[in-house]
Amino acid sequence: MKKRVLVVSAGTEIAHEVIESLRFSKYWDVFGANSVNDHSEILLKDKCHFVPFVVDPNFVSAVQDLVTQLDIDFVIPAHDEALFRLAGCIDGAIVAGPLPDLGEILKLKSSTIAKLQGVVPAPQIYDPGEEKFPVFCKPDRGQGSRGIKIVHDAEELDQIRTTDSNLIVQELLTGEEVTVDCFSDPSNRVLFASARSRVRTTGGISVRSRQVDDDEFLHSATRISEALHLVGAWFFQMKKGADGNYKLLEVANRIAGSSGFQRVRGVNLMDAWLHQLSGQEVSFTRPVEFDFVYDRALYVKTIVRSNISTLYVDFDDTLIIDRNTVNYRLIGILFGAKYNRQKKIVLLTRHDGIVEEKLVHLGLSGFFDKVIHLKKGEMKSNSIEGTDVIFIDDSYRERADVAEKCGVIAIGPESLDLVEGIL
Repeated sequence: MKKRVLVVSAGTEIAHEVIESLRFSKYWDVFGANSVNDHSEILLKDKCHFVPFVVDPNFVSAVQDLVTQLDIDFVIPAHDEALFRLAGCIDGAIVAGPLPDLGEILKLKSSTIAKLQGVVPAPQIYDPGEEKFPVFCKPDRGQGSRGIKIVHDAEELDQIRTTDSNLIVQELLTGEEVTVDCFSDPSNRVLFASARSRVRTTGGISVRSRQVDDDEFLHSATRISEALHLVGAWFFQMKKGADGNYKLLEVANRIAGSSGFQRVRGVNLMDAWLHQLSGQEVSFTRPVEFDFVYDRALYVKTIVRSNISTLYVDFDDTLIIDRNTVNYRLIGILFGAKYNRQKKIVLLTRHDGIVEEKLVHLGLSGFFDKVIHLKKGEMKSNSIEGTDVIFIDDSYRERADVAEKCGVIAIGPESLDLVEGIL
């Protein structure tokens, strides 16, 4: 039987990576807890449940209620504030995160750097009046890039300090920045450490990364893990200073939002952590080194609430593009619609040739519930039955005719995000 996992808050980028890491597993059944309607309800569908915002006084008790109601085995905090608030506060489930004492240290960047003073290089933190401008200001308690600022003179810094006392003022680091994804065993021994560059970031999250090879990061990971007594998945960030040396920015005892970089290499840190928390010994096989770029961008998911029973699909330039390129995404969606949602799939084509032979060649013989092979001049709108239909065809003329005469959804192959919404 699968063990039940609750991701809180389910709408963050960290949560999305957790869900991607676990959604094909035979070991974990993933549920979500969230405060707003967002992408999590598409990823988790009816397994996403409401809880108050993480700063609400009732947040912890609401998560506890869900743990009890849903018989949850593991809670995965996917927001830094949730990580600290849930540490040591949930009964009946294991929280994947730091113990309360460590959580108190990691809650503040200043206390983290103080704890690691002399363990790994860190940027200089300035007391008032000691600054060497320009300086870098960031919230002592916060996440992502919220509230960060480069300040160029004392007057500007004084103005900022009058409105925000939750600030660290430190030396400005201008070199390359890296994230090091790590995993430690219960004895704080580092089992995995791999660095990736933060080539491009959005909202404090690395959205373009490449592999960085440097033994220095493994040595730093070992020292940090031993000093903080880290267990499970964690990461740290470093950035080069003017002297050419990497210096510590932060440490967190959770997976990073872009730790999918390691997952696509074959290292699933979240899955490994849950196995470790289940009492199993975890090990990692070092991935084969190969050159690749990991890049993230906004993508679309939909929920189709209308009842759809049948998909009519064109062949040339829709299922097959440029005569010999398979539209593999469309084929995958059609398989999901047919076998996971029991939708009827009809091939509707004027293909100039023997379409059945092409389907055999593609391994699709017998897949379609019906194959309608029209003659030249016959209109596809005459073959559409019913109104709970989606018609997919590359031809605007065909789509316009079907939409007007049949009153059904008519889209091109570039609009498959809609079709995926029925899955």
